[in-house]
Amino acid sequence: MLMKKLTESEEKLLKRFVTNVYGSVYFIHSLPEFIIPPINSKVSRRDTSWRLNILESLTSGDLDINDFVTSSDFPMDVAIQKAKAFHEKWVEKFGHSSIAEQHLMHLCIEDVSRYLSGDIELMNKRPSFIEWSQRYQRPTRDKLIIPPELEDYPELKEKFIKVWNISFDTYEALVERLKDYLKKVVKRKENESEKAYNSKISKIAFEDARYALLLSTKTSFAVALNALDLQDIIRKLLAHETEEAKLLAENIINEAEKIAPSMMRHLSPSQYQMTVNKKLEDIAQSYEYSNETERDDVKLIDYTGKNSDMKPLDVLISHVLFSYTGKPIKVIEKAIKNLSKEEKMDIVNSAVSKINQYDHLIEPFRAIRYKFQIMVSEAGWHQLLRHRMINFNAFKPTIENGYTIPPNIENSGCTKLLENAIKASEDLYNELRKKTPRLCPYTVTNAHKRLIMMDTDLWAFDHFANLRCTPEAQWDIRSISYKMLDIIKEITPEFTGFLARRNQS
Repeated sequence: MLMKKLTESEEKLLKRFVTNVYGSVYFIHSLPEFIIPPINSKVSRRDTSWRLNILESLTSGDLDINDFVTSSDFPMDVAIQKAKAFHEKWVEKFGHSSIAEQHLMHLCIEDVSRYLSGDIELMNKRPSFIEWSQRYQRPTRDKLIIPPELEDYPELKEKFIKVWNISFDTYEALVERLKDYLKKVVKRKENESEKAYNSKISKIAFEDARYALLLSTKTSFAVALNALDLQDIIRKLLAHETEEAKLLAENIINEAEKIAPSMMRHLSPSQYQMTVNKKLEDIAQSYEYSNETERDDVKLIDYTGKNSDMKPLDVLISHVLFSYTGKPIKVIEKAIKNLSKEEKMDIVNSAVSKINQYDHLIEPFRAIRYKFQIMVSEAGWHQLLRHRMINFNAFKPTIENGYTIPPNIENSGCTKLLENAIKASEDLYNELRKKTPRLCPYTVTNAHKRLIMMDTDLWAFDHFANLRCTPEAQWDIRSISYKMLDIIKEITPEFTGFLARRNQS
């Protein structure tokens, strides 16, 4: 991300609020909580460091917060010693880990690979992420992570950079050809300025051209998390199979110790964390499997009531009545047997009447679960990851599941252009697989598909569909969302009248 050389006064000001003025890893601190989300939100749509957004807000920006920040100097060395002593007594001696859960931190990581950023989001479900967006911004040629391991393989490193340049040249060519095509098929709205129209066209071109980019493309993200979850992520980074992850973990520790030294304990990964993934991968890949390939993008694997006498509607009704009567579940189930279908639907309709597009369902809806197998592009997968109330299982990025060609690329006659870049990435993938297989994921493109198991309850799917089954949603994830919605409508039509209720503007 872009970071300019600061003046002495700018550096002095910024040092009050970030742990590192120029490094790629730092924590934001000593700012009012209400200012941090607006600062973070700018980053997904502009290629400037969070630190520059903070400076803008502190000085001449649209959020002047000088009245809200303290200018007092604190004796931090004394405070740190007291915090360590307190931590030693209440966390180490008495095991009161909720103290670490109460310590909220704002971590910024700039210039990390898209491959690793996706893995990090799977390491712990509780933190909240916001990421630099390839849908809204145009990456530059220098936005490349070269795996440190390639220093031991100079010829492979040279090929890696060559393939990156092929993918980036393809991206650049696709952006321009897509913009020319889109201007012919996307009408300019009445009263829409030329600047707004061109921005809209560019955004569509960016989000389709990015399918040519490798997962070694740099991204940046901010994450709000507590100290306990940070410890967990650090351990998993140190146990990760890439050097990039281990180096990142060390940088995070160095920065975290500047503001929360008493919380930076128990950071070494356990023997279990160091061995479990490799051990299970070796076991799983030692068996023989058929050569069948998956053709369906979405397949329902299991759902509540599939192999049970209790139908999904009855399960939901039992949880509703249990929650609002306090009666034992056996009593509730007996009562349900005496209810007609109309009476049951009246309960469901009462539970969702007057619900608007911003409301969430009540808790009993979590009792209904659906398990899907999904085949989606890496571009779509990175959007699925945003839905942190849903459980995902996935293998690492691979070329084995084929790839997605965006409709606009196909319709504009650019398919061959994208496929040439995909082939270059696959050739390098296959070469890396023979010599250093742990680096293969870096060469996978955004177009390549990943096979995912998605386990969701109805409460979480309602939120998901409400956001993704809209014209504003990106076409790839929108397509997957509607396929899941259609399946749910087919097997449990009683629950679908209120799904995807967001305004279809």
